[in-house]
Amino acid sequence: MALTKNTTSKSLVTEVALLKQRVELLEEVLREKKILEESDTSWEIVRAKRNYLLKSTDWTVTPGSSLDQAQWAVYRQILRDIPQTYVDFGDVVWPIQPSTDGPNMAPVE
Repeated sequence: MALTKNTTSKSLVTEVALLKQRVELLEEVLREKKILEESDTSWEIVRAKRNYLLKSTDWTVTPGSSLDQAQWAVYRQILRDIPQTYVDFGDVVWPIQPSTDGPNMAPVE
C-alpha cells in the first residue's frame, strides 16, 4: 500500500478499514479455537467448545462430501446432546471425531 500520485487518503482509509476487519475475523477464529484448550469448568465453556466443534465440522455433512456422513452425523448429534446427556459439566466425555479420510483419499506414505 505505497503512496502514489493516484492514491487518495479516502482509498487509504478504506483499505485500512478492510484490513482491520480481516484482522478482527482472524482474531475471532483464533479465539474460538483457543476454547478447546480450556478446562471444562462451567457449562458456558462446555457449550462454547461444543459450538466450536459443530461449526468447524459443518463441512463434513455437506452434499458431495466424500466422508462417511453417517458417522459424522452421529458425532455431531452427540455434541448437540451434551447439555441434555450430562448433569454436571465436569462429567462431560467428549466424543472422538470420525476419520476425515474419504474413499477418494489416497493413503499418505
